[in-house]
Amino acid sequence: MRRADSEAADWAAKMHGSLTEAERAAFAAWHAKPGHADAYAEAEEHYVLGASMSRQRIGARARPSQSAPRQLRWAVAAVAAVSIAIGFAWHLGKPGDVEQIAAGPMLPGQLRLADGSTVTLMDGAWAEPQFTTSERRVRLHGGRARFEVAHDANRPFIVVAGRSETVALGTVFEIDAREAIPKVTLVKGSVEVRLSGTGHSLRLAPGERAEVSDTGPRLLPEMANPVPATMLAANNLPLGAVLDAANKTGGKPIRLDDPALASLPVTGRFDVADGDSLARKLAAALGLSAEDKGNEIILRKK
Repeated sequence: MRRADSEAADWAAKMHGSLTEAERAAFAAWHAKPGHADAYAEAEEHYVLGASMSRQRIGARARPSQSAPRQLRWAVAAVAAVSIAIGFAWHLGKPGDVEQIAAGPMLPGQLRLADGSTVTLMDGAWAEPQFTTSERRVRLHGGRARFEVAHDANRPFIVVAGRSETVALGTVFEIDAREAIPKVTLVKGSVEVRLSGTGHSLRLAPGERAEVSDTGPRLLPEMANPVPATMLAANNLPLGAVLDAANKTGGKPIRLDDPALASLPVTGRFDVADGDSLARKLAAALGLSAEDKGNEIILRKK
């Protein structure tokens, strides 16, 4: 196995822990070297076992067997996946323990959390869910993320980005952490935005935006051309995730003729509430055909 492949597997596993700033800087420097981006992407291409499992951890354990015959390689990968699943289940079963799951910064896509909430990661974002019996806390590092929070009145859902904290019980909101001052946009429901460690807080209504600086949260003026709540910004997001978002809007459903198409990467901005337009754009971008069946739209290979 090439040295770059071995290092990529190691980095893929490390990205699921709590990294220091120095470690993240070291990864960025390593990733920028010729051939390393491809090696890292390949390290992510192993199957994921379970909605909360990381394909990077499975891949990192399976990669050392790639020089073996194909049948043996997949057997080792399967054993690794099962062992991770057993260890993960034991970890969650420990009373008062903290769940540690993260998505690597080079892995845009959707995370489904243990409580049923979903996080859509964009622009290199990565997240660390840390759930306890009393609260659901997620640390967002960089990029942008859209949160669809499952309702649980007994456990508030708190997203930490920089010095900001966004608290919700059951709602949809987005956080932009690409700059030093995080920005929060509420799509649906209600959230409280606050400066960590202080009493400064602000409650948002749907459509409102706020930023959280060192002086506390403040409401941002409305944009001249507000972005519809159903507008989705995809950055290599799996086609299946885009269609899931579209089909939740209640419009004409879009189906895939072949489930394998769900893994196709999609990049762009789409109004997921406009099923006809979305299907045409996706078909054109991915080289597919879109067939309107009247009550649904089918995407298939040409």
